[in-house]
Amino acid sequence: MAYRVCAIILDYFGAAKTEACLKSLIGQGLATVYLVDNSGSEHASEELRKVVESLRTLVDFKIATLGTGINLGFAKGVNFALRFDCRGTSPHDYFLLLNNDAVAAPSLVHGLISAIDRDPRIALVSPRIKGSNQGRDYGIWYHRYLGLLLSHPRRCCFHYFTGCCLLFGKELLNGGALFDEAFFMYGEDAELGWRLVRQGRKVICAEEVFVEHEYGPSLDRSSFFYEHHMVRAHLLLTLKTYKHVAEIPLLVFCKVIALACRAVVRSIRYFSIAPLAAFCSAWVPFRVTAP
Repeated sequence: MAYRVCAIILDYFGAAKTEACLKSLIGQGLATVYLVDNSGSEHASEELRKVVESLRTLVDFKIATLGTGINLGFAKGVNFALRFDCRGTSPHDYFLLLNNDAVAAPSLVHGLISAIDRDPRIALVSPRIKGSNQGRDYGIWYHRYLGLLLSHPRRCCFHYFTGCCLLFGKELLNGGALFDEAFFMYGEDAELGWRLVRQGRKVICAEEVFVEHEYGPSLDRSSFFYEHHMVRAHLLLTLKTYKHVAEIPLLVFCKVIALACRAVVRSIRYFSIAPLAAFCSAWVPFRVTAP
């Protein structure tokens, strides 16, 4: 059966990386690529427009650039593209979420679709993520109490796949959305993994296909922007990954201690007060939208 598949790629001041990502999708059988311009910058948008125009005659899929002129964040940016597709006259059957700094291997889409065809119970599939951290090729284990990202299962951990590359069907969408928009950036993929586990959904890694992607943020790790959203993501996950409400106080206590220690260590490491400032600001529901 022929499926209509589209890819969703978010660009944030990364036109050159987005170009390499788009080129890797040629010949993958995609119908459309939604390119969400999340930079909120006229200059960055112009750079992205030039990349798209230069590829028009090379690619075998339609490129639709979407944007609101502001940085929507990761979760809201992805949902924005999904809702746009659902409102269209011919929505797609499957969606491929791909980081703009990732490069798809040949037959990536075919391999992911084939995995679902073999088992209709699968709600979401990720390829192997080839990067510098080989322990995370097959996903990450998140420690609910300490906020640690581990390569192997431990007590109090749950498994999830990063938002680097995911393929899922339209049946997974809830009102046209995939991610919880309480998350601006970081943590939304972990929350999705927890939610699918609690719903009894089947999620797998199609080990025979892969994308190349280096782990770690593309942002300055010592910046207030990065620190604020990372700490806030951990705090939000504390309130969303409990098994019973009676567990919440202990989760909060342990996470606060862990995050406070993290802030102190990182402030010393980077000779900056940004981690400590972010630890305090992350409790307040406001969004820092630019570095």
